[in-house]
Amino acid sequence: MPVYEFRCLACKAKFSALIGMVAEPDDESCPKCGSKETRRLVSRFARARSEDDRIDELADRVETMGEPDSPGAMRRLVRDMGKAMDEDMADEMEEMYEADLSGAGGDDE
Repeated sequence: MPVYEFRCLACKAKFSALIGMVAEPDDESCPKCGSKETRRLVSRFARARSEDDRIDELADRVETMGEPDSPGAMRRLVRDMGKAMDEDMADEMEEMYEADLSGAGGDDE
């Protein structure tokens, strides 16, 4: 069954509704005010990507970008790498980046 998004023309609330294939989506009423004056919205297409897909996309981006131009660009890349992992590790990745910048990375070379 498709999920449709609606906008209530009376109270301007936005809501989603699961609509059966034979039901008319125009029959939906607003859960906030009960009005039948609703309009179906065009929804964004969402595509679920696996962790591997996100990491592959990031690896392709790193390959084509070369060396980051600034510490800010490197910080954004590190945050994106953290977000690409299933468990959002952006904060941990940034902490490792900061530790590496300060020389406290733990690697005695």
